[in-house]
Formats: sequence, C-alpha cells, structure tokens
Amino acid sequence: MYDVVIIGGGPCGLSTGLALQEKGLSYVIIEKEAIVNSIVNCPLHMTFYSTSDRLEIGNIPFLSQDVRPSRNELLKYYRLVSERQEINIRCYQKVNSITKSTASFIIHAEDRVGNAIPYEGRMIVLATGIFDTPRKLEVAGESLSKVSHYYKEGHNYFGQHVTVVGGKNSAIEAAIDLYRNGAHVTLVHRGETVLEGIKPSLLLDMRNLLKKEQISFYPNSTIANIDDTTINIISPDGTVSLKNDFVFSLIGYQPNISLLQSIGIQTDLSTLVPSFNPKTHESNVKNIFLSGVVTGGITNSVYIEDGRFHGLKIAEEIAQRLSYV
Repeated sequence: MYDVVIIGGGPCGLSTGLALQEKGLSYVIIEKEAIVNSIVNCPLHMTFYSTSDRLEIGNIPFLSQDVRPSRNELLKYYRLVSERQEINIRCYQKVNSITKSTASFIIHAEDRVGNAIPYEGRMIVLATGIFDTPRKLEVAGESLSKVSHYYKEGHNYFGQHVTVVGGKNSAIEAAIDLYRNGAHVTLVHRGETVLEGIKPSLLLDMRNLLKKEQISFYPNSTIANIDDTTINIISPDGTVSLKNDFVFSLIGYQPNISLLQSIGIQTDLSTLVPSFNPKTHESNVKNIFLSGVVTGGITNSVYIEDGRFHGLKIAEEIAQRLSYV
C-alpha cells in the first residue's frame, strides 16, 4: 500500500514524486517506457526553447553548456536527479486499468513480458502527459510503415521524397532538418501560413526555404490518402498526387482519454481538458489528481515550465488530507 501511486514518469511525474518525498509520503511512479519518454522521442539534435533553469525539478540546479539545453543534456539531468534523489520509479510497466476499493485504488499494470503487477494506493496522480498519444490524420494508408508520428533525425532520408504534415514547431523543425540532410521535402498544412507562432530561431530559415521553393509548401491543404509510392493532397487547386517515400504526420498530441474516462474523469470534448480544481489539482473524481501537461488537453497551454510546479500543490493537499507533518 502506497500513499500515492503516480502514473507517468515524465518531468512532471518526477517532480510530483520529489514533492511527495519531501512531505514524507510513500509513493511509486509507474512509467510504461523509459523515464521522461516524451523527451526521448524528441529529435536527436534538438535544442529546447526553454532555458535550463525553467526545466529544473526539485530545486536541483540544471547547468547546461548553453542557455538553452540540448536533448542529451536534459536526459542526463533527469537521469541524475532520479538516481541521486532515489526516486521510486518502475519503468516499462504499462497501466491497463484502475479499480476503486473501499479506501484505496488498485492499479493493474503489467511488465514488458506480460506479467501482471498490481499496485495499491490511497490516492492517484495522473501525470501521463500527451506525447504518447499522437493525433491521427484518419486517412487510408496512415498505418503504413513509412508513416511516423515522431521525428528523430534526417540522415536516413537523404535523396528520399518526404512529406511533413503540420504547421507547428515540431513539423517545421523536421522539414528544415530533412532538407539539410538532402531529402526532397513537401510541407502540408491546413492553415494559410507556417510563419506565425513558431520559434524565432526557425522563422528566418523557414521563410528563406519557402521563398526559394527549396521546400514545396501546400497551404490550406489536407491529406486525402497515402499508399506505398504516392501521397494525395487535397489543395485549393484540387487533388495533387505526389511521389512519396516517407510521411511524418506531426499534427500534435493528445491525452490518453480512454484511461481518464475509464475512471470517471470528465473532459471537455473540444479541448480534451480534464475537469480538475486548479488550487489542488484534484480531478472531479475524489482522491485522483492531475499533474503536468495532461491538464492542458490539446490546447498547448501547459508545458514542463509550469507543469513541474503542479506536484507542489498536490503534495501539500495530500499531506494535509493524510495528516502528515
């Protein structure tokens, strides 16, 4: 029996664990893959827009070589914090369901080979983030092996015809990196432009590449379907069929709604923002709390910078509720 079971081992889950640890509460973090897996899935050579001090957890300093840290620096920082603070985390264990008993919750998990591992906690914190659940195009061919919802690096795509779908930072970064690695890049976006609302560090490069037509751009367009050798795009001028070897669908991510709904947490149907008290971060289900990016649904309004503080509110509320000093 734990005081708290945390589901999700990202930065906000780790931060919540540290806050509970500081209060003397017993806890365990269950993570279905590696720690901070959302960062593991980032491009290999990515530099974060946030400064290193805004990514710290548990009041443990993070010093990077530059003001804005690289992916590898950030992964190393969270590994060291987990090790030195002895965070109680169990990786590669997937939560399949949660049931309520008289005074606690039973969390039904399994390891990577299918062994059932039950956990019991008086309270639950969901810190599941959104990056494990990519939003889908919902078109024929999306399940083909050449279609990916995450981008790592461009080297493998030298000389290949690659279509990137999306208009936010992740799609723009991928398109630029693919071009620099010698791919023939097409960018498809449902909006009119991709030059608004992206990182300043990407803006100049993207503007120049589009102006010189080094990246083919289809604005106000969507994907009709994908097959082994082509991709069909619905543009304002009609349907366009292009030669295609690979597709990166980078149109965003969303919370694991099925898990939230299975335990009775209400969500806004348009934004997927779950119901919770902003003062305590308790959901509409008693003794189940929400921490981190999951609280923002698909609004892109919550990031590590602010989500890392959610655990402090949660730990304070739980400590008072369980009469810990």
